[in-house]
Amino acid sequence: MKIQDINKQSARMKQIYNMILNLAPTDTAVVIQGEEGTEKALVARSIHLNSSRKNKPFEVYNCSAYPQFIIEGGLFGHEIGAFEGAVYQRKGCLEYADGGTVVLTEIDKISPMTQIKLRTFLQDHEIKRLGGKKTIKTDVRIIAAVDSDLGREVERGTFNEELSYMLNVINIHLPSLRQRKEDVGLLVECFIERLNAEMDKNIKGVTSDAMRLLMDYSWPGNVKELENTIQHAFLSTKSEIIASDSLSPRILNEVLTEQNERITSFEENEKRFLVKTLQGCSWNKLQVAKQLNVSRSTLYSKLKKYNLTSKVMN
Repeated sequence: MKIQDINKQSARMKQIYNMILNLAPTDTAVVIQGEEGTEKALVARSIHLNSSRKNKPFEVYNCSAYPQFIIEGGLFGHEIGAFEGAVYQRKGCLEYADGGTVVLTEIDKISPMTQIKLRTFLQDHEIKRLGGKKTIKTDVRIIAAVDSDLGREVERGTFNEELSYMLNVINIHLPSLRQRKEDVGLLVECFIERLNAEMDKNIKGVTSDAMRLLMDYSWPGNVKELENTIQHAFLSTKSEIIASDSLSPRILNEVLTEQNERITSFEENEKRFLVKTLQGCSWNKLQVAKQLNVSRSTLYSKLKKYNLTSKVMN
């Protein structure tokens, strides 16, 4: 997908599109928050490509994929002998991407010491390689892409409060796909158009039954899961139209099971509605109360009534 495709989507995504265009020319730090699979990488790259840094490096660094000393070396670089196995000098991504943009994914997973070093970098725009004494100036815009709420991590004592403030100058919250089902049809069109170009085919779309299933499915993996689903169906279909039997059995099973469930009482219906709303709001109770236009005390009373004080899995 391209940034222009965001502007064709729901009102919530159009707001994000406008935010991207407004903040891209600045050097402000940005936090992109959203569940896994909600297009955080697309938004981060769009910010970079619409900024004056677009011809400079764009680096994405996963802050949880390796042991912490390797994470720190990957960020700040290291000198020969800085740790066992450091047999050569290496620039970190903050030095390598000078003039460009660095996206830090899962930044909430870095150690307290690394958080302090990153906070110092944001203050001074200077780094020291591990094992080095020389101070190196580097001009990098930082974008943090996270699944969790950094404010909540600060409250838990697992994330540095000052670093959170420095990163969270602008916060872009990407809604889950189940919160914007009206975008499913457009996304399907985008993915089919791209796959047709890549594989030199001419798939014209999906049947109405298949689209109904796609609209009714809960999409726990968000846009990425939808993209993988369409790719699977694209490769599976023998005709020019993707039918429901080309979709993943998981989608068929979930939707058909839900459709076949019988509602036996008002209370059962209310409980299911609450569960769906909670899941759609990622169990953010304040957001649920606002969406349902009820007070928090009323919501908590309902949650207690139906024993929904902890997450209920699908």
